[in-house]
Amino acid sequence: MFVMAIVLAMIIVQFIRPTRVDGLSMYPTLDNNDYLIINRISRYTGVERGSIVVFDSTMPINTTSAEKSSVSKIMDFILQDDSSTKDLVKRVIAVGGDHIVIKDGVVKVNGETLKESYMSSDNVTEGTIDTVVPEGHYFCMGDNRMRSLDSRYQEVGFVPQERLVGTVLIRLLPFSNIGKVN
Repeated sequence: MFVMAIVLAMIIVQFIRPTRVDGLSMYPTLDNNDYLIINRISRYTGVERGSIVVFDSTMPINTTSAEKSSVSKIMDFILQDDSSTKDLVKRVIAVGGDHIVIKDGVVKVNGETLKESYMSSDNVTEGTIDTVVPEGHYFCMGDNRMRSLDSRYQEVGFVPQERLVGTVLIRLLPFSNIGKVN
């Protein structure tokens, strides 16, 4: 029965995967420690502007594999998370071929100012950017721009499609906020 459960879990995580939000970069849309279910198929089909995605960054995780408990190693195996780098949750602002300009707190994609109703009114998009997103890449930012390490910064930069883990389907926890995430 135990082996069958593990095999079933491994099949399921080919299509969906749970993940946990770590930090406040997506606040108020997502909060620290929210549990999400992500659609892993979207990593093959691509995503649209405005989608909330999970991607594997190039930033190292502080915990090494040797420091992980046996339970953590088993969960990593079941969830197919053998990465030694951090997964980040961000919103896709621009896709390959888009021209993005950030200046004086205003974000424009292909000459049109974004209407970002998901951000709080006191939030400001810092930085000055004028670039074209390379094909096969995404420009992603957190909804809490003042507390988000995202594509505006060299540590993250453009996100290659092959580093995409998936798009957020639903918030599973806390139960008071269960449902679709926009």
